[in-house]
Amino acid sequence: MSLEFNLRSKVYWKRMASGIFLGFCSAIGAFIFIVLVHLGQKVFLPYDFNNWAPFTGPWWIVALMTVAGLLVGVIHRYTSAQQLDAFKALDEGCLDPEPVPPSLLTSFISLLGGFSLGPEVPCGFLAAGLATWFSNKWGMDPDTTRINVASSVSGAYGGIFSSPFAMILILLESKHRQSVQFYGTLFIAGMAALVGFIIFYTLQGFNYASLLGLLTPPKYDLRPWHLGVSILLGILAVPAALFFVVLLKISGRIMEPLQEKPILRSTLGGLFLGLLAVVLPTTIGLGSNQMPLVTYQAAEIGVVLLLIFALAKMLALSSALSSGFIGGPIFPLLFVGSCLGAALNQIFPQLPLGLALGCMIVAIPAAIVPIPLSLAAIVIIVIGLPPVNILPILVAALVSFTITRGLIMGGKELEEA
Repeated sequence: MSLEFNLRSKVYWKRMASGIFLGFCSAIGAFIFIVLVHLGQKVFLPYDFNNWAPFTGPWWIVALMTVAGLLVGVIHRYTSAQQLDAFKALDEGCLDPEPVPPSLLTSFISLLGGFSLGPEVPCGFLAAGLATWFSNKWGMDPDTTRINVASSVSGAYGGIFSSPFAMILILLESKHRQSVQFYGTLFIAGMAALVGFIIFYTLQGFNYASLLGLLTPPKYDLRPWHLGVSILLGILAVPAALFFVVLLKISGRIMEPLQEKPILRSTLGGLFLGLLAVVLPTTIGLGSNQMPLVTYQAAEIGVVLLLIFALAKMLALSSALSSGFIGGPIFPLLFVGSCLGAALNQIFPQLPLGLALGCMIVAIPAAIVPIPLSLAAIVIIVIGLPPVNILPILVAALVSFTITRGLIMGGKELEEA
C-alpha cells in the first residue's frame, strides 16, 4: 500500500500532524482576518444595510471607496499584490507565498471599503500560501506539500462555512488522481477542516457562523414536479451567469489601458463604484446582509427593482475585480441568486419560496465556480433548508454547471474571463 494511505506508516502520520497543524494555523488566521474586517467595517462603514431604496446611498461612501481605491492602487504599484486563486492552488498543490501579504492587505482594504467582494478568496490564498511557505521551509516533497495545501485550505474553509463536509466535497471536485489512495489526503484534510470548524465554533462563543440559517425560508412539501422546475431554474441561471462573465470581460477591456497605471485605475474604479452605491445602496458590501432584505421585502421592492439589484450587483462585482480590488465572487453571486429567486416567487406565487431561492442562489455561482456540489452544500447550510428540500438544489447546481462548462463555454474560457 502507498504511503499516501498507510496508517502504519510514520510518513503518513507526519503528514497528518503537519496537515492538522496547518489547518489549525489557517483557521486562526482566517478568524483573525474576518474579525478585523468586521471591526474595521464598524468604524469605516457604519451603514444600515436595511436600506434598499434607490438614490438613498450616503454620499460619504463615494469618498470612502475613492480613498480605498487610491490605497489599493498604491499597493499594486509598489508590491506584487494580485488576485490569487485558492482553488487553482488546490489543483496545483502549491501557491507562491511571496504575493500573499500585499494581496491580503489589498483584500482587507477592499472589504473595509464596502466593495462587492467576499472574504473566502483572501482566507483561501492565505491558507494556501502559508502551507506552501511552511513546506518549502522544511524541505517537504511535492506530495506532502500538496496535502499540506489541501489541509490548510480545509482548516480555513471548514471554519468560515461551518461545514467540514463541504470542504471534503471541494477536494473531491478539484483535480486529483482517481484512486483509493486519495482517501488518505481526504482523511487528513477532513481532520484539518474539523479542527477549523472547532476553532471558529469555540472563538465565536459556541455559536455557528452568522451565515448559517441566514434566510430560513418556509419549508415546502417536495413534489415530483419540483424536480422538473429545478431543472428549468438551473437553465434559467445560465444566462444570468454568462451576463456576469460578459460584464467581467467588458470591464476588463475598459480598464486594460490603465493596467500600467494601477493608482489611476483603482482610484477611478473606487469613484465609479462609490457613485453606483449612492444610486443603488444594495451594491454596498458582499451582499449577505441584504439577502434577507430582498427576500422578505420582495413584494414591497417589486420584480423590476429586484432584477435591477441583481444586475447592479454583478456590475459592482465585475468592476471591483477589474479595478484591482481583491476578494471573492461567491457571496455577491449568492445575493444575485436571492434577488432572482425572490423575483421568480413574485412572478409565480405557486412556486415555493424555498425552491426558488435555493435553486437560484446556488445555480448562478455554480455556473462559474467549478465546485457545484460544494456550493450546493454551502447554500443548504446558509439558507437553512430542511433535508427534504435539498434535492432540487443539487439538481439546479449540476444543470447550470453542466450547461456552461460542457455546452456553452469550456473551463478555459471561464478561467480567462
